[in-house]
Amino acid sequence: MTEYTRIAELLSCRKRDRIGALASLLRSISKEEICPAVRLLTGGIRPSWSPGELTGRDILMDAILSISDRIEGGDMGEMAEHAIRHKRQRGIGEPSLTICYVHSVLNKIMKSKGRGSEGRRRSMLTGLLLSSPPLEGRYIALTAAGLRSGIGPRTIAAAISRAYGVDVEKVWAAYSRLPEMGHVAEAASTGSLDTIRLTPGIPFVMMEFPHVRITSAHGSIAKSDIICYARRGIRVQLHVSEERSWLFTNRRRDISHVLSGLKTEASRSAMLEGEMHTGEDLSQITRLINRRRSARRSSIRPSIIIWDAVCIDGKEIVDLEYSERLQLASDVVQNINGETINVSVVEPLEHEELLQSGLPVMVRAQSAPYLLGKRSRVDFQIVPR
Repeated sequence: MTEYTRIAELLSCRKRDRIGALASLLRSISKEEICPAVRLLTGGIRPSWSPGELTGRDILMDAILSISDRIEGGDMGEMAEHAIRHKRQRGIGEPSLTICYVHSVLNKIMKSKGRGSEGRRRSMLTGLLLSSPPLEGRYIALTAAGLRSGIGPRTIAAAISRAYGVDVEKVWAAYSRLPEMGHVAEAASTGSLDTIRLTPGIPFVMMEFPHVRITSAHGSIAKSDIICYARRGIRVQLHVSEERSWLFTNRRRDISHVLSGLKTEASRSAMLEGEMHTGEDLSQITRLINRRRSARRSSIRPSIIIWDAVCIDGKEIVDLEYSERLQLASDVVQNINGETINVSVVEPLEHEELLQSGLPVMVRAQSAPYLLGKRSRVDFQIVPR
């Protein structure tokens, strides 16, 4: 049994002790295989914020059709599996599907760009599928296309905890600061989870805000709470440093091209959280995010409203009270200027304005910490009727 076969079987199985099976795999492989193995288990190839493009469905379908004319199945993975069962030819040499080999080929496919890149991607993917048994081919196809086929981070965190004898809360805390389970697993295997810290340019896992209806929220609002509008945009995190700036979505996708012309006047770094909007039309944000060219050429002028900070000048501030974090965020934002984007700090509302607004509202407890990667216990968002 090849190493990748074990990954394909784990991806396909739904048995009760899946965590135990994952932990057993992690303990049995070499240090060099840990990161690629975990990435393949999560259905990924590279971190979500890294440059590179997934294989388009058209390229994947062309690769499948080049293997066999007999195509059946509901999704692309099932089609690939059926095509391999009825393939017209065999792969040349048919290399062993080791973890590192499969990850390496998929990574090359993802990084291929420029003239002729579609042909190169199609050729590499076809060769990999031809070398694969049916089940393995199914998950290679799903991973190459970026379709949901992986195991969730909570399950992977539990497996890492069991495999290396570390507290699962420590694993999740590391993942919240570096949301790429491959690197987290490597750190756990060497006992270095505590070295993973918040770093500008690497997105963090944002705190989750419970949603409540306006009619049921009033009893939970204290006079000292800070209340502000949520403007029907998308949650983002803005990172700034002396050299450059980054912008990430709540799914940790790098959309820094939106920040064209953004400048900071002070020599400091910060990791801030807030909301980006372009008025009431969310489709404008989608167009702006998906535009590959510079935001300078766009007629869309977005705004970013900053409402929190998690790291200032390399120092984590998640344990500070919210009122302190908001003031530190304000100090940073006043030194930011943008040619094509406006960055400002949220303006708190008076409590009596709450019912009159008719808009979604954020309620933040002044003394509350920021819970990286967790659900807030005291902060919440009020949604209208």
